[in-house]
Amino acid sequence: MGWSIRHASVVGLAGLAACVSILAASCDSDGGATKEPLADDPPADAQADQPSEAEPAMATASLNRELSAAFRLIGQGRTDVARPRLVSYLKQHPDDGRAEFLLGLTYHREKRYALARPRFTQAIELEPQYHPTYHFLGWCLYYLGETQAARAAFEQHLTFVATEGDSHFGIGLIDFDEDRLDDAELRFRTAIKLQADNPRRVRDVSKAHARLADVYIRGNALEDAKAQLQLATDLWPEHYAAFYKLSRVLTRLGEIEAAEEAFRLYKQWQERVRPQRGVPGRAP
Repeated sequence: MGWSIRHASVVGLAGLAACVSILAASCDSDGGATKEPLADDPPADAQADQPSEAEPAMATASLNRELSAAFRLIGQGRTDVARPRLVSYLKQHPDDGRAEFLLGLTYHREKRYALARPRFTQAIELEPQYHPTYHFLGWCLYYLGETQAARAAFEQHLTFVATEGDSHFGIGLIDFDEDRLDDAELRFRTAIKLQADNPRRVRDVSKAHARLADVYIRGNALEDAKAQLQLATDLWPEHYAAFYKLSRVLTRLGEIEAAEEAFRLYKQWQERVRPQRGVPGRAP
């Protein structure tokens, strides 16, 4: 075989109590206005390469005891418990922007973006310097199809935290959807560079490599795409959509045996990951 697949053990998600590693989205981030669909996209249910909105620089120490408790509940996927507590808290503290943010986060975690959006907007009005809200508002708007407003929110977040790789990644997705391939490549490479040394960001680095491969696929640079997809799958074996794309690239390169192995691993990881979908609080 011309290519061997090497994998470490599966990388687990970091706890939300340590960082805001939340909300691996299952929405279709290729849903923007591209000129034509990529021939190498995985099947519609293979969405493991979607952005996780990981870890904007939000210190839990900035939350008081009550809000910290709600934050932990959200991290555990217990949004049904956190939400009424936050509603009750806001009745007593209606001007608390961080409480509004967390209330929006309960909806965002459930992918109920239309309900999350006004909470994030209100949170920004109450506390415009609390930068994590801009990051999550950016993803919320992206999933609602408001890509230019999403770009503005991500860019605003980067004025506070220029090193947040996931905001660069979000802008890269918008650039890619708009066929601005040079800009998308730069954003994905920046996302990789900013997160590569953080072990909690392995999943996000993998996704950035896979999206960089999309740029190369669109430009018919298949060897470059292959290299990026190998990196993506080595870093995060659960990234089954990247295996699917890799199998397609290898097929086009004539590496049939390697393509068959990549497709086998795509099916293997898809079956392992799929049962986790639909479980409240469990990211795909």
